[in-house]
Amino acid sequence: MLDRLLRYLSVVTAFGAYLMLLMGAIVTKTGSGKGCGNSWPFCHGQLIPQSLPIETVFEYSHRIISGSVGFLILVLTVATWIRYRSDRKVKTLGFLSLFFVILQGALGALTVVFEDTFAKQAALALHFGFSLISFASVVLLAVHLFQMNKADEKTRLPVHRGLQVGVWGLAIYTYLVVYTGAYVRHAHATMGCGYQFPGCGSHWLPNFVTPSGIHMLHRFAAISLVLFVLIVAIWIWNQYRQRKDLVHGVNAAFVFIILQAASGVITVFTGGQVLAALLHTTLISIFFAILCYLCMQVLNRKSIT
Repeated sequence: MLDRLLRYLSVVTAFGAYLMLLMGAIVTKTGSGKGCGNSWPFCHGQLIPQSLPIETVFEYSHRIISGSVGFLILVLTVATWIRYRSDRKVKTLGFLSLFFVILQGALGALTVVFEDTFAKQAALALHFGFSLISFASVVLLAVHLFQMNKADEKTRLPVHRGLQVGVWGLAIYTYLVVYTGAYVRHAHATMGCGYQFPGCGSHWLPNFVTPSGIHMLHRFAAISLVLFVLIVAIWIWNQYRQRKDLVHGVNAAFVFIILQAASGVITVFTGGQVLAALLHTTLISIFFAILCYLCMQVLNRKSIT
């Protein structure tokens, strides 16, 4: 009974972590970061603000959701640590979930006092990245809780160390690409190339400190990421067909990276509309969680050197 409750709690917490990411994207896209002024954790120094313009609603809702999700992660982490005290994976994923949700909250508080500077833009990009790690960690913890005692014999087959390096390298590179995308948003460079795609006016290599250059840097990183995913997918399709967990995982990763690329094009053609930006955030969050799942699966057993 307790195991079932913890599994349900992990699903609810993972969904909450997704809402936290989504609300952060809404705050950024609508320019609501100063909706509560320079005060934190309350809004304009009040528990319930007297005035509630839309930017205040967005910013304060984000803070409330983040605080609630942080509490759920704390409860889930402590409960799973107690229930599965000998499971190293539960301890690691719980720690990562809790550590990065606290870190992103602290960084979010710091950005409140920053003015519109490079430091603020970089801090906001890090804020999203840390939230993404927390989300992925909660998702993996939920997956692990559901997978307990259900391992298929074929998932016990080891993989070559080269594939482990490739999958982990792909996840790390994806995380770096995510930061370029977050920086595009926070540097207000979403429409740095206007409505043009795949080019950027007459310049394919604009100055990378300009809005167009920041935008193109993210495009180049995203295109190379698609190729990286394809290489890893072909590797798994050819050599690890018997590992259904890896095949299903890389199939999902390939589908979501294509959808992510398409949503990026849609964002450009729609002039950076909020719904397109939220779709972009949703897809990259799911894609990164899938890659983290693959990282976990390739390390399940001893590798072949």
